[in-house]
Amino acid sequence: MNSRTSRTQMLYTLGLLFFLISAFAAFFTGVKVGADKTEDKYNRLISSKETEEFSGSYQQQDLVTFYHNVFLPYREFKRDWNSKVEKLARSNDPRENNAILKDLGILADQQYKKVNQDSIFSNSPLLHQSQLNILKSLTLFSQASDKVVAGSGGLETAKVLKSNSFTSSAIKYGLLAQKNFYDSMLKWGAKSNNKISGELRELKILNFIEWKKMPLLTKNATIANMMLNHNIYAGYDPQDITAKMDDLIYSGTASSLKLKDVQTSVTLLISTGAVQQNDFIKWREQYYGKETLPQLPFFSE
Repeated sequence: MNSRTSRTQMLYTLGLLFFLISAFAAFFTGVKVGADKTEDKYNRLISSKETEEFSGSYQQQDLVTFYHNVFLPYREFKRDWNSKVEKLARSNDPRENNAILKDLGILADQQYKKVNQDSIFSNSPLLHQSQLNILKSLTLFSQASDKVVAGSGGLETAKVLKSNSFTSSAIKYGLLAQKNFYDSMLKWGAKSNNKISGELRELKILNFIEWKKMPLLTKNATIANMMLNHNIYAGYDPQDITAKMDDLIYSGTASSLKLKDVQTSVTLLISTGAVQQNDFIKWREQYYGKETLPQLPFFSE
């Protein structure tokens, strides 16, 4: 009797142990599977967030803030610099020449202070890079004006200033900053309109058929790239060249001049002084009424 009882108790105990072991195994297996799924879910979220941050946000507000805090002060400097250098080239008064050079240095320093703030474009790498390039440009322009000694001939002084290595580097960084900004608009456009590509195609020769198919933001970014490559540092903006280019084509002038591609046409427009500030505003309603554009003042002022 005692033997049967002991055997029954032992079987019961073994069964209970087996049940508990199975239950614990099932529990921990479930926890492991759940943990793996949760980890995988958050890994995907983190990966997605990292990809988003890397590609940049390029929201409307990013572009507007950048325009007012960074690009506009530099745009004003660029126009003033070109205007003062033209004035310098017409002057034959050594004192006036010296005053103009001093004013150029002061102007660069003043605009530097306006632009030099904590970066607020960490989620838009191209805007961040543009700000850095503008700061480099203004620093070099300030140094350039200090390096040049004003002579009695303003034209010669202006030539020396333009050929100065500091000036050459300042112009390069300024045009690169401009390209960064217009590439940022293209990134914004690609998020706002699926017909716009966020990347430029590298085309050695851009014919009129391909140009006509391009959205305005792509045309502007293409022109900004051309300005960088050809060292075009002028008071007008890329969209002014774009508008002049479009009018050249649609008015039939390009055909009558037997022009075949955009690069040759842009070179002709620049060399003849045909492009003016606010040419875009002049033809905005005629050619660009349905185009996707960020709400920036220089597209509507």
